[in-house]
Amino acid sequence: MTSVLKTKKNCNLPGPGPGRPKGMKNHFTSLKDSFLEVFEKLGGTDGLLEWAKINRNKSEFYRMVTKMLPANVAVEANVKADLGYEQAREIEAELEKEKVNDPK
Repeated sequence: MTSVLKTKKNCNLPGPGPGRPKGMKNHFTSLKDSFLEVFEKLGGTDGLLEWAKINRNKSEFYRMVTKMLPANVAVEANVKADLGYEQAREIEAELEKEKVNDPK
């Protein structure tokens, strides 16, 4: 508990914090490995497929999948559309606003 409070007090330090002390076990990796081991013992991909096929589990399966997807995906596309002059100008103005607000 004390180390958590210390870390919060020293938030204004320049650069990253000290990180995990040398030789200390990475608990996240251990947890991930444990889940993968249990996954395999429960039947792996085939077991997951059988579980997901059960009607009451389908929505839960899709909910879990959406949690694993990235929150933001950048998409670039070329679209050919038959627009009038006014619509084309509106779109062009919107694109210019986006460039100003998000220069890359």
